[in-house]
Amino acid sequence: MDLLDLDDFGGGAPAQPAQPAQPVQPAAPVDMLLDMGDLGSAPAPAQPAPQPILGPMQVTTAQVGAQWGQLATERRVQMQTSIGNCQEMMLRLQNGVNVSPVEIIGTEGIAAGRVLPGNEPCFLHGKLAPPRLEILIKCRDPGVAQSVADLCQRSLS
Repeated sequence: MDLLDLDDFGGGAPAQPAQPAQPVQPAAPVDMLLDMGDLGSAPAPAQPAPQPILGPMQVTTAQVGAQWGQLATERRVQMQTSIGNCQEMMLRLQNGVNVSPVEIIGTEGIAAGRVLPGNEPCFLHGKLAPPRLEILIKCRDPGVAQSVADLCQRSLS
């Protein structure tokens, strides 16, 4: 039976089941596949994608400046990085941290996100001096700040 042949779908005589020419051998012994206690030899189950912490937030530099002082939590992350310029830093922040670029000035960049599922702001200020990168995170919640700091470590180092 050709499962991709959709022209015959619903018309004509019913298809005859295909008979295998040889018996099908399992790739691994059945008792090994059924033994869930031995996870060391079995591949790990697929993990669902983690929920994003932040969503992009479109704001201006003036709006960031006006709200910056109102955000009580500050978390600073310093790391070694392979990033060579601020454009690349902002691209990695967009893709890895899920924030919007606000502005790049020289070797510094500002990005903005909103804490999901709501709209609380979270701002990131990056200062790049290859191979060093410093990210300052400002938001209201210390737990969010730590999670964003961890995400920055993974995305930007």
